[in-house]
Amino acid sequence: MKSNGGLRRFLRQQRGVVAVETVLAFPILLAAGLLIADLLTVVLEREHMEQRAGAVSSVLAMQTNLTQQGLTGLISATLPENGGGNYQLTITNVKQTGEVYWQLNRGTATGLCADSDLAPGSSWPGSDLPELDAKNGSESVSLIVVQLCRQSSDLKLTTGLGLNPLLTASAVGRVTEGTLTLDTDLANEAGVKNDTTEN
Repeated sequence: MKSNGGLRRFLRQQRGVVAVETVLAFPILLAAGLLIADLLTVVLEREHMEQRAGAVSSVLAMQTNLTQQGLTGLISATLPENGGGNYQLTITNVKQTGEVYWQLNRGTATGLCADSDLAPGSSWPGSDLPELDAKNGSESVSLIVVQLCRQSSDLKLTTGLGLNPLLTASAVGRVTEGTLTLDTDLANEAGVKNDTTEN
């Protein structure tokens, strides 16, 4: 009889220990789950940004002329109207020599992308673009560089992670024919002289 009472007491103590351990472990497990959910949100958003930048760059690289209406339609088709947060999209046409032919900025914010204020005739900062060759590059070969930058604070993260405040994605496409000519409105916006394409 005594051994049965001792066994019951032991089992009750063990249940109590398990309950206490569960109560202590629950906040840690909850925090880990929320952290994983936030990291997944950031990874998925960055992947979506890369896909959008790649789509814009691929479409523009296939064009010979770009109009205000065409650019607006492309951006509307690739970037979300709602839930996009504060973002900046820069589109830069860079000659193979490294000279910036033109640059356009779109989005709900400015100054987010690092190289978002390049004037026509300036040099592309760095040498990170494929086929860039300042000495032997051709003036008639150019690249479209698309940068998409977004504030991470817009992502509604549950844990308030100390993330980099900026998410960025970029894509590069080689223009199929020379440089991409802008219509009058876009040429004026970009500060390009002598671009005379019909509107």
